[in-house]
Amino acid sequence: MTEAELTLLRSLAETDVVTFMPEDNTAAALARFEATVASLRDMEKAGWIELEVAQDEKRKRGHPRRKRTAAARCTARGRESLRMRDEL
Repeated sequence: MTEAELTLLRSLAETDVVTFMPEDNTAAALARFEATVASLRDMEKAGWIELEVAQDEKRKRGHPRRKRTAAARCTARGRESLRMRDEL
């Protein structure tokens, strides 16, 4: 587990649900959001979190506009991993 993942897991363990979304619709903001979601997916595969990613498409003046959000919550396994790590 990297330090960034450990920090994120600790913050998720302290709250019920954390929601992520891109700051805006620029390519850089969307790339940062996708990188965050990819990291969260790795944590989900390890069983540390539950992840839900949604994409809503809204029409604004004839142009589709996609809104991406992600919600993460720490699992019991994630909390146990943190507890064991803190005991070392």
